[in-house]
Amino acid sequence: MPQKDMEDMEEVTEALRQEIGSIARGGKEAGLTKSELLDRVDSFVAGKIGSAPDDRKDAWRTARKATDKALSEYQIFKHPEVLRYIGGLQQYLTTTGVVGKSNSLTDIVKTVHRELMAGAKPREEAFAVPDKQGAVAQCLMQFQNSHRPQDLWHFTTPDYHTGNIWLQLKSGDNKDMSKVVSAVDRYMEANPPPEELSREWFGLTYINVVWQQKMVYGMLTAFLGSFLVVLLLMILLFGSGIWGLLSMVPLTITIALVYGTIGLIGKDYDMPVAVLSSLSLGLAVDYAIHFLARSRQMSLQYGSWAEAVKGVFGEPARAISRNVIVAGTGFLPLLAAPLVPYKTVGIFIAAILLIAGAASLLILPAVLTVLEDWLFPVSDTRKIACKCGTWALAGVCAVGVVAVNAQQFLAMGWTHLTAVSIIVLAALLGTCSYLCRRQKCGVPPSEEEEEPSNDTKRNQDS
Repeated sequence: MPQKDMEDMEEVTEALRQEIGSIARGGKEAGLTKSELLDRVDSFVAGKIGSAPDDRKDAWRTARKATDKALSEYQIFKHPEVLRYIGGLQQYLTTTGVVGKSNSLTDIVKTVHRELMAGAKPREEAFAVPDKQGAVAQCLMQFQNSHRPQDLWHFTTPDYHTGNIWLQLKSGDNKDMSKVVSAVDRYMEANPPPEELSREWFGLTYINVVWQQKMVYGMLTAFLGSFLVVLLLMILLFGSGIWGLLSMVPLTITIALVYGTIGLIGKDYDMPVAVLSSLSLGLAVDYAIHFLARSRQMSLQYGSWAEAVKGVFGEPARAISRNVIVAGTGFLPLLAAPLVPYKTVGIFIAAILLIAGAASLLILPAVLTVLEDWLFPVSDTRKIACKCGTWALAGVCAVGVVAVNAQQFLAMGWTHLTAVSIIVLAALLGTCSYLCRRQKCGVPPSEEEEEPSNDTKRNQDS
């Protein structure tokens, strides 16, 4: 290169370096993207080509080639290999059986290339992505000269750094959308893209999938947290872990039976069903509280559970039965409502109330009879075990409630929550063990052995 050209190139390079620094500083303050910065540099170089002296124009043209190359490398969706990769992904998705048709920038380039090569190549052979990026750019330029040039930006952004694939599914079922997402994941894992590409989903069907996941897992977490809260309240109410667990038996059976039936008949897990899953906890546990509280009271009054059965199935059982009938059948008129959600609420709550009442009157007496020795302890060993088990179970419930809510609202990982839960449980169990050596559990005050006073002890010693 002649000395004069080298000097001109050095001056152009220095001017370009200073301008790039100025543009970069201003772009950083304005929050410009890399593509926008490159466009500004390209505009600066293009302006210099028009205003520079004739002996400097060649140097600025050389700089323009460098900026064009940098800009073209950033425009990923002009690369032929990227467009072919997108076309291969589209062909793969059609084999899944759930995608009817797809459109992308690849289809535009292929169509324009076929029209440009009409007569030179067979139409089937011409319907392909060109081998060079410049040819791709020419196809896109020809499309922008059409009567609908703005349609191009439906499939890519003006900087050609982001591209879209429009998928038309054969149905609006969320399961089909989930299959498409899994198919894309498998394809990209088995066939790595030629450039570093990341994928994001959008569209109404995908929004429904995300909403469904949030609803299902959100309601599952809410149900688990509510279940633990109710169990903890039952333990505190009855002052015993085994009585607290027993009060949850009708509730658990009711939930399992109702939701199992919903799954067997193919009923969709829609919003009314999801909301009522947590509401059913408070409804189904009321009868168990009533029955167990009166059973404990009458067993102390009659001296044993075997003697108290007749009294329990007198007035208390009649009150529970009438409550079950009135409350359960009271929701059935909703079946005549014109809206399906109202019908769902009516049959759902009626089923919960009726099944929970029947379970409380049929299952709880049988369990009380079988576990009478454990539910009405008579030995000191079982009293201590009851107290320790109560503390341990109450601690597990309390830690579980905190862990579930912390994971949901604080976005903490289960690994950290597990470590914290183990530490807290260890502390609670230590406290439990200490208290169990000092206090008794499950014994009425009348049955406790009174400790002799100091005066009595002195009289006995003398």
